Amino acid sequence: MVPEDVRHESVHAADARGLASATEAFRLILTRLRGGGLLLATGLYRVYPWVARNRSHFGRFVPDLPRPPVA
Repeated sequence: MVPEDVRHESVHAADARGLASATEAFRLILTRLRGGGLLLATGLYRVYPWVARNRSHFGRFVPDLPRPPVA
């Protein structure tokens, strides 16, 4: 479990091997998405650090919605 005070500082993903953060988590997420293989093949997942450093610029394009319920 990622501590709540640092949860939004990076992207996180978990699979059977455990928890991944940052670029490795972004790579893991792309392996699960349709079309993600293309991004993996081109190495585009490596842009995550740049996106993370500039998240305030991207945030204005993402609506502030309530968290979906956990199933």
